[in-house]
Order: sequence, then structure tokens, then C-alpha cells
Amino acid sequence: MTNQWHRHEAEARIRELLDAAKTSGPQTVRDTDGAFTITFSQTKAGLEQLFSKPGPLQDDDLDL
Repeated sequence: MTNQWHRHEAEARIRELLDAAKTSGPQTVRDTDGAFTITFSQTKAGLEQLFSKPGPLQDDDLDL
């Protein structure tokens, strides 16, 4: 999958653009006078990330 998009293509395929930013990294959308960079920022750690670290979790929601 490419990480370069023309604006009209990105507008027509917005879901694919967002999915690509999430799975393949930053996507560049070219416009007539510049470019946009679309990135995905994960707000919560996934289970794979949580279980890959040893020890107790910081900022967890458990009251022990």
C-alpha cells in the first residue's frame, strides 16, 4: 500500500486512508499548494503492549 495520496483520491477513499495511517504509518496527502501528513496516535495501550512489560502497570485503574 502506498503512503502517498492525491487529495481527490484521499477524499474518495477516506476510510482506506485512515486505516493505512493506523496500520502502515504516516500518510501524505498532496494538495495543489502543499501537503497534509495524516498520522495515527494511539490513546490507550493495547493488550499486547500491556502484557509485554514486566511488573505492575502504572496508572492502572485497579484499586489494590
